[in-house]
Amino acid sequence: MSELKNYTGERLIKSPKGKEKRKTPWKLNILKLYLFNFFMGFHMISGILLPFFLTWGKLTFVEIMILQSFFTLMILVLEIPCGAISDYISRRLSLILGALSTALAALIYGSFSNIFIFMIGETLFALGHSLISGTDTAFLYDTLKKMKRNDQLTKFAARNRSFMLLGIALSAPIGSLIGSAISLNLVMTLMFIPFIIAMIISISFKEPLMEEENMKSPNYFQVIKTGFKELRNNKILRILAFDLVIVESLTFFLIWTYQVYLDKLYFPLEFFGLISASMTITQIVFNNLINSFKKQFRNTRRFLQVYTIIPGLGFIFMALIYFTPVSITLILIVIGFGFSRSLIFIQGINKQIESNNRATVISTINMITSLIRTAVYPLIGTLVMMNLNLTFISLGAIILITGFFTRVKHKYLK
Repeated sequence: MSELKNYTGERLIKSPKGKEKRKTPWKLNILKLYLFNFFMGFHMISGILLPFFLTWGKLTFVEIMILQSFFTLMILVLEIPCGAISDYISRRLSLILGALSTALAALIYGSFSNIFIFMIGETLFALGHSLISGTDTAFLYDTLKKMKRNDQLTKFAARNRSFMLLGIALSAPIGSLIGSAISLNLVMTLMFIPFIIAMIISISFKEPLMEEENMKSPNYFQVIKTGFKELRNNKILRILAFDLVIVESLTFFLIWTYQVYLDKLYFPLEFFGLISASMTITQIVFNNLINSFKKQFRNTRRFLQVYTIIPGLGFIFMALIYFTPVSITLILIVIGFGFSRSLIFIQGINKQIESNNRATVISTINMITSLIRTAVYPLIGTLVMMNLNLTFISLGAIILITGFFTRVKHKYLK
């Protein structure tokens, strides 16, 4: 097999059959990004989150919610600076540091049962999340742009997310078995291994923009202002972001309440991991079917409304129905529609943002989501302790109102 060069000096590979193929790193970038997200999704603790905190951590449910409020507060603090690292230094470096921080967080979190140790672990988890959040989407978009396939972002983003969800689905039952057979904290500690593997994979990424564009880092405080300035000056972006973060924030609370719901159903604890895996598999299915669903609607706004109303009704029916087969189905419906809904927005939002500010603006939107969670976590914890049904009805009602009165137009999502 001989190596050739074209008239631009770009490498070509001649196959045994004599056909010439351009050797590019961009397709490999996408495949590696899939693997990166698969290992970053290896959250073995996900199926036994509440037993970990309540039994091994010796926390109350309200304390768990306060701890998660602290986590989202740390994301709030770190989101934009980490987005700036991605935009103005290196997306690849941001992904490497994100995986490393998450691996260290798992080690620290599983070391000792103490809320202050947990806070250190949550800070590192937040740092890892902030370094990766927005950056992986920007990295994917810019890679697709090199391939002249950036108009297919939604499809590739769905696959990318599916690999992370596949990691969660495979690891949750494993974590449940290890937790019940050995110890709960060992599950958290062992998560260090897949996160380090993800870091090693990210080292091999090729930077899609930074290596080829002579970009100078602006003043740091100017970077901080960039995301908010984009939202303030771009009405369409602001409308899309508001609709996205409200429903996403509220739907997310099911992750912290479904195990309480299962407990009220007298569902066996040893099968919690299977429910967690089922929730994740449901997300994978919905993430890959959402484009097919979308094709059934001529008007994308109408599609968004239906996609919002269904999880809203799901929450309300969960408050009214305590029959295990139906209740589990409702959990899966809320998760499927609620957690894949953001893919409806991804094309429209990215079209509104300049490439060199993309990760910073996406990080700003994520930061707003974190702000909402930070404020609402303690309230949700209190409501759950008072009345779980009231919590579900409240969440469902707000989601329904958002769906019926959305300001998003069909053209915004194209």
